[in-house]
Amino acid sequence: MNQIPKPLFVGGVLLIGVLLFFVIQEPHSVCQTQEAIFQESQAGSLYPRTQKDSVRPPLYPRYVENCRQGNGPGSCFELFGVLRKLLRDLNATPQECMVPFGELPPVKQALYEGTQLMVLLAWGDRPPETGASRFSWLEAADISLFCQLKETLIKVYGEESWEGFRLNTHRKMPGEVPIYQSGQCLNCETMKKASESLTADQIWVRSLFSVRCEQFR
Repeated sequence: MNQIPKPLFVGGVLLIGVLLFFVIQEPHSVCQTQEAIFQESQAGSLYPRTQKDSVRPPLYPRYVENCRQGNGPGSCFELFGVLRKLLRDLNATPQECMVPFGELPPVKQALYEGTQLMVLLAWGDRPPETGASRFSWLEAADISLFCQLKETLIKVYGEESWEGFRLNTHRKMPGEVPIYQSGQCLNCETMKKASESLTADQIWVRSLFSVRCEQFR
């Protein structure tokens, strides 16, 4: 090796190093490539958007709060739009990427939180009197969105996860009528939840969970 010219030796070492880097480096999978495209499409909604020298936070949290506070078509319009776009982007990815994408924290949060919020909005501040009133102000297009979210949640996380999510949502539904006096809620802190005052079957019949999704495809 002492007979090899030093410049040639150094160049050979560098060349071998570059070759080893590409050999050892794990090639990008299809889903890794698609994830970059997916996140770029969701920039501004679920992910921050970079504009020039500034980074704008995602709009999703604001839309969730607006919808929760307003509880009406106008206040929930933007959130439902974000959820619809999320579903379109997920369905546009290769099937083998659905589960990995579903584990991305912003995606998982939006799917579960958005679905649960729709159920709670339809339920209202008291148990619906009958199954016929379980839709509240939600229209056919909104019910269709709920059904698409349900289908995606089951496809990505499984039936068992869906059942656990459904029962957990029962514990968030109001089970009693709030009593107001002079603008103050007298029993809001002590009100029973639906899971304490109704059976699981009674909740299912009166809630969005019992919708027949084949009618809204």
